[in-house]
Amino acid sequence: MHASSPSEAGDGPISPFSGETHLRILDMSDRRPVGHEVHALTEPSLYLVRAKVLVKDGVSNGVKVAVSENKLGPMSLLRYRDLSTTSEEELLNELVGAIRDNSELHLGFYNRANNISLKVHAFQLLPGIGKSKAQKMVQSRGMAGWMEFSEVDEACEIDSVKLLAERYLIEIEDPLNNRSILENLAQALLEKETL
Repeated sequence: MHASSPSEAGDGPISPFSGETHLRILDMSDRRPVGHEVHALTEPSLYLVRAKVLVKDGVSNGVKVAVSENKLGPMSLLRYRDLSTTSEEELLNELVGAIRDNSELHLGFYNRANNISLKVHAFQLLPGIGKSKAQKMVQSRGMAGWMEFSEVDEACEIDSVKLLAERYLIEIEDPLNNRSILENLAQALLEKETL
C-alpha cells in the first residue's frame, strides 16, 4: 500500500492511514477507463476508504487484505453517502469482524465507559440501551471490568459486539453526530501507540 509514501521519504505530511494494517473489502467495481477500485474499511481505525486495485488476485468482496501486501494503490477517504449499495450492505458485517479481530481495543469501550452528563451514560449511546439498562451494565462491570466480549454478553444479556458495530455504523453514517464512540477508539489507538 502506498498510503504512507510521503512520510517514508520524510518530505511530506504523515498520512492519516499510516497506522492502518488491513483493509476489509466492502465492494470491488470497475474503474473507468480501466482497472478496478475498492470501497473498504480500514483496521484498526475504521475509516471508510477507496483505493485503486493494483493486483486483483486475492482482492474481492468480504476479503481482508493486509496493507503490506501492496495490492492496492493509495487510499482516500470515502463518505458514507458515496458508498456503493453493496458496500452499505456489507458494512455492518465488516464492522463486527473488525471488532472481533481487535477485541482488546474495542472491549475498552465497555470497560472505560462513564457518564457523559448527569443524565446520560456512554452505554446509552448503544442502540436499545436505556438509563436503567446502562445502570445495570455499570453494576455488573464492577471494578475489574471485562476480559472478553462473551463476559459482557453474559453479564448484560446483550450482543456487545453487534451493539458496538451498530453504534459505529450510526456514527459513520452521520459524522456530525456530537457524541462519538469512534473518538474514544481513536484516543485508545493513540494511547496504544505511545506505550
